Amino acid sequence: MHDALFNVIHTGMKNLNQLTKNELIDLLKDKEVVIADLNARIDELEKMAIKSEATPLNADTSRMLSAMSQRIKSLEEQVGTHDTQS
Repeated sequence: MHDALFNVIHTGMKNLNQLTKNELIDLLKDKEVVIADLNARIDELEKMAIKSEATPLNADTSRMLSAMSQRIKSLEEQVGTHDTQS
């Protein structure tokens, strides 16, 4: 797998066998950044998966929450309008 990984990586100008030690170190640092970014994305997706396991609401509760949400939005708009007039 090690060889297969390095055969896939192309630097654009040189073959990996032609890179200097510093160029290889820089390439490895770049790949570490990519790996860290991918690990962070995995963590985000795992958190989303945990959140999605919430139990669905029954119809009455859903309607009540929807009505409350609309009321809150209306009140926020009124407060926002009031603040701009002051």
